[in-house]
Amino acid sequence: MTTLETRIHSHPPLPLADISLLEMLILTNVLECSETEEGLVLFTDVGPTNPIRVPRGELVAAFGASAKNAKDPVNVFIADRVLALLPAGGNVVEDDVMVDIDLSQFQWQFVVQGIVARTPDLHEVVVIQWTNHPSQRPESFGASVSLITAKAIYHATSEDILDRFRLQEKGLRPAASSVPSRQDNAALAGTAASPTFTVQEIETALCLWEAMLYFRGLHQDERLVPDTIARMSELWDAVGWQGMRSQVREIVPLALAVYDDICEELEEEGFTFDFDFAPAFVETLCWSEDVASHEGEPEEFREDVMAAVRRHRQDVVARHRPSADPASCHVDR
Repeated sequence: MTTLETRIHSHPPLPLADISLLEMLILTNVLECSETEEGLVLFTDVGPTNPIRVPRGELVAAFGASAKNAKDPVNVFIADRVLALLPAGGNVVEDDVMVDIDLSQFQWQFVVQGIVARTPDLHEVVVIQWTNHPSQRPESFGASVSLITAKAIYHATSEDILDRFRLQEKGLRPAASSVPSRQDNAALAGTAASPTFTVQEIETALCLWEAMLYFRGLHQDERLVPDTIARMSELWDAVGWQGMRSQVREIVPLALAVYDDICEELEEEGFTFDFDFAPAFVETLCWSEDVASHEGEPEEFREDVMAAVRRHRQDVVARHRPSADPASCHVDR
């Protein structure tokens, strides 16, 4: 099966003096690159290569020559693998032995970000990518754009941008964070940087998303749902899946704040976070184009959430309570 054709171009060029030998080795193997008077130009007409294959000796030499950048994400990434590249037990290893490096956990954009971070006059790098099928089928065309800075890598596809235009056409305001960004990329590379979301926040987002999917399914099946859930499902149709995922990110802090206030009460009554609190919280929210929120005072909202938790548990118990069958009843004599 013929794959999509991918073309990538980035600008401005990267200053050669600020690129370590290790970074140069990786970039020139992942992409087609050319050296100009302005610096290293990154481009490809065939798409990025992964994994890359490089001579063992060349990789070890580049890693050693880049020791002054030992704390850079790319050096940390390779350091985790360098022991496998060195001779063991005093055996001589030929320099031309080829080594595969899987960059699925450390994409080439992270290498560029490290260069941007240490180059005073380089504030950003723009990456434009477009794809299409050799058959030129209209549905195969697509594009994306990335902005790489020292702080983050921001990314949006042509579909992301078109969705924003469609929302504006309908008179709806896109969520503030509807364009995805890959914040804290060093964490993906295995460094000690702090994540944008804590583990607790990620788990909270997943529980809320699971509850939202469940309720949306009920509404699409024309099951009886509260007005708030009907509103959520209608909003889903208007803003799309990405818009609703953005809403999840926005409501995580509120969910955790409410849970902190009522967690003791929940635990005393034997309720859980994922199966009891999350669905009740989602049901109690007021859904809007901006961000889901609550009406009234915080105390009233917490009481409404607890009431929804208890109501859901009663519904579950009622659904699973065995019904009495007179024909099956008998009296031992």
